[in-house]
Amino acid sequence: MASSTVARAPSAGQKLYRGRTLASAFGLLVVSFAALVLMVSYLIENPRGQRLDQRAMEAVYARRDALDQLLSVLGYLSIGTMAIAMVVLMTMAVLRQRFAAAFAAVIVVAGANITTQVLKHAVLDRPDHGYGWHVNSLPSGHTTAAISLVIAALLVAPAALRGLVTMLGSAAVVLTGVSTVVAGWHRPSDVVAALAVGLLWGAGAVFVLALRRSGPPTGGFFASLGWGLIGAVAAGAVLLFIGVRPYGGWDGVGPAAGVMVIIGIAVALVVAVFDRISSVFAR
Repeated sequence: MASSTVARAPSAGQKLYRGRTLASAFGLLVVSFAALVLMVSYLIENPRGQRLDQRAMEAVYARRDALDQLLSVLGYLSIGTMAIAMVVLMTMAVLRQRFAAAFAAVIVVAGANITTQVLKHAVLDRPDHGYGWHVNSLPSGHTTAAISLVIAALLVAPAALRGLVTMLGSAAVVLTGVSTVVAGWHRPSDVVAALAVGLLWGAGAVFVLALRRSGPPTGGFFASLGWGLIGAVAAGAVLLFIGVRPYGGWDGVGPAAGVMVIIGIAVALVVAVFDRISSVFAR
């Protein structure tokens, strides 16, 4: 006797959602890759770009005591800390039977961080045009670690917690990225390039997951962006409270504010975009 259970084909609505998710994810892949290429071609290889990037890094500084606090925060971003964070995320996902998302989160974190190290040490080279040290530092490893963990968290986060993850994640990435610039470890372009690497892997994960299933997005983009901006502003306030200051005193307020605003907006935008595109899997 033939089985009475018949597998239902995807509905027209499901196909529409899947198509939109696949198109959005592919678009993010292209945009992220193009952003990396543009940053390398202008901010690394071009003398004017190098000068601009170096001046941006030198626009902000911190007193010795404030710098010690920032360095202690950066010290927490180790392989061990990332492993603990991933175990927590995976446990939450498995308990909610989000096995595919859990696996994708692991791939994103591993892939993004390996990509950053390969690009930094084996692929990219910084010509010596006389602006700062000529050893390549793009992308930032610390920022890659932070943004990849936030993206992993959004892949497995339920709908009810996505706003909180977006806000806290944006704050953590801004704190990490700006701290590396203030410490003199990285230029602002290194931070933004790390965001592009994380988004590249996150978009790839969404594309693969959408081949299996997809649904309507939850929430709205501007709500996500609002949460991200709140987190970025909160991180900026913490940095100012700790003691991050313009290098040139009052005359340097404009350039220093510009650096922090650019990093803050870039982080909030990346996290909000990924929150929106990955919310199709939230439940």
